[in-house]
Order: sequence, then C-alpha cells, then structure tokens
Amino acid sequence: MTDGLLEISMPIVSQTNGLLAEFAVFSVKPEEQETLVKQVIQTIESTLRQHPGFVSGSVIRSRDGLRVTSYVQWADQASYVATQPIANLEPPDVHLFEIFDAEPKGSELQLTTGMDGLINFGIFKMKQPEKQPRFIELFKQALNMVSGQPGLISTHAHRSLDGWRCINFGHWRSLEDYTAMDNNRPFSPLFGEILDLANNEYQKTLHEVVFTT
Repeated sequence: MTDGLLEISMPIVSQTNGLLAEFAVFSVKPEEQETLVKQVIQTIESTLRQHPGFVSGSVIRSRDGLRVTSYVQWADQASYVATQPIANLEPPDVHLFEIFDAEPKGSELQLTTGMDGLINFGIFKMKQPEKQPRFIELFKQALNMVSGQPGLISTHAHRSLDGWRCINFGHWRSLEDYTAMDNNRPFSPLFGEILDLANNEYQKTLHEVVFTT
C-alpha cells in the first residue's frame, strides 16, 4: 500500500486502486430520508474520517426515498471501522467488500455530487456464504453479457469478504437506458442459477450521489 492511495482527492471506484470499501445500506421511510442522509454524513465526517486508513466517504440516496447507502473506502482491512447504527432506525446492512470485476475492464467511476447519470445497486444476499465463489463465476459471465449495452457507462462488481453479499455498482446515463436493458436482460439464461445461490434485493429505482469527501 502506497502513501499515494491516501491522497485521492475524491472517491474513485476502481478494481485497480487496491482499496476495500464498506457498503452500509439503510432502509428508511421516504419522509425520513433527508434526515437520515444528514445523519450518515455526520457519522462519516465526525467519526469515520478521523481514523487512520480512511480514504473517502460517499452518501447515495435512492430516488424513491426508501434507501440511503454509504460507500466508504479504506486503505486496508486492518484500518476498517464499521459504520454504526443510527438511533431510532433499523441497523444498516454493513459489510466490507472488494471489487472482483468491472465492465469496461479497467474502468473508473469518479463519484461527485451532481454527477451525470444515475447509480444502480444490484444487491445479492448469499443463501450460503460458501457458494459465493460459484456466484462470482456466474456474475462475471453476466457482466460480460451486459457490457456494451446502450447507456451503460461502467459497472463494478463487489464481493463481501465474509462471503454473505455481492453488490453491483452500476453507472447508467439515464433511467430510460437502464429500464430498456432491464426489460430485455441479456443475462436472463444465467439468472435462474444466480437466484438459486442468492436472494436479489431488486429495486427498479436508481440512485444519486448527495455527498462525497
């Protein structure tokens, strides 16, 4: 790990940057989403950012108001400090991840507020953590099938180090482009076996970045 990794001026999602990332996924009522966004930002700035090994933090909200996700990058596993629950809300689904594949290969996603396009999260909960390697094999094939779809800017597939989760972090030009792909999924022949291995928390909605540091 080089000192240069800690000098990233804004969050960059990349398979080659050597970082680990925490997804903390909060479920919320639409009328409480804005308050939760502020609370998650405060947690990142007042607590997580103070720890050695913290590289970046981003907060992403769903457009339907039902979810807030923090994406926090760490220099290594030893530095990792888990996002804590927030009072009066269900504890978030928190895991530490590494990127195992990307399309296009070698692509980078730079996270900024007001960035062009929208974010899609494909969240898969393994039925058995020991099945995660087979899931990854299938998911790599699925990513290859999605590559080159109109409107797909990049997609980065993450696996949790504990074996329980896989999350795909997709960046699309528009909801219309994403919906067109979703209505005619190129990976449909694989999807049955994928769902035999994991439960899919499917959301039609897309997300937007509201904070980075």
